[in-house]
Amino acid sequence: MWIYLVKSKSEVFPIFQKFKTKVEREAEKSIKVIRTDGGGEYTSREFESSCEEHGIQHEVIVSYTPHHNGLAERRNRTFLNMTRSMMKTKGLPHNFWGEAISTTVYVLNKCPTKRLDSLVPEEVWTGKKPSVKHLRIFGSLCFRHILDERRRKLDDKRQPSILVGYHSTSAYKLYDLAAKKIMLSRDVHIDEAEA
Repeated sequence: MWIYLVKSKSEVFPIFQKFKTKVEREAEKSIKVIRTDGGGEYTSREFESSCEEHGIQHEVIVSYTPHHNGLAERRNRTFLNMTRSMMKTKGLPHNFWGEAISTTVYVLNKCPTKRLDSLVPEEVWTGKKPSVKHLRIFGSLCFRHILDERRRKLDDKRQPSILVGYHSTSAYKLYDLAAKKIMLSRDVHIDEAEA
């Protein structure tokens, strides 16, 4: 499962092109069918032309009939319920929803699912059993180690942060409470009991 966060609908087509390239390269198969709602971002001439050019059948479901796309709608509900639960458990504000839903997808890709006969999505896709030993509670208080080269002698050696996800480089994604921005770090002490 993949998730892409967009700020505007105009970002959808370029992201779809990147997604298509990535999936087809990794799977060594081409996308045959795509099912979307009737949103303008999926019915533009540009999108339709790309589907035609690449032999992709574009199925558009009828607006306001989620039962026509039941599997995707059910999965979306699971994502949102898990995301809401993670944020409420740690009392995080709504501006963390993007990181929370990205973490939801990351975690679910490492969990067995009935849809795949209890296999793990990431293992089915890559052929490798994923590790889960690095997973920690979303929203946990943590302390990012500050490298000696990045601090003066009397500065703190660690920076309080909040765990907000995982990065493809095996680093944790942390919200730095002082800088008020997301940082990446592998050298982190995570206190899962604290928020």
